[in-house]
Amino acid sequence: MCSPGGNRPFPLTMEERRVLSLSATGLVVADVAEALGVSAEAVRARLASAIDKFGARSKLEAVLIAARRGELDLAP
Repeated sequence: MCSPGGNRPFPLTMEERRVLSLSATGLVVADVAEALGVSAEAVRARLASAIDKFGARSKLEAVLIAARRGELDLAP
């Protein structure tokens, strides 16, 4: 098993990147769902998948790992 902190070899899907990117701006699940035209359950599932892929403990940690790995651009 790989260590936590983003060393897992699983890349994010485009949907996971979009959810993390919008979450990084401070939007809550309902707002992310509305922005993407999907259900809140779909957003939660994509967040959970990204968190699991990275071995992260939270949405914030997943956002930071994705940015560090170059899979997410946090520039304004």
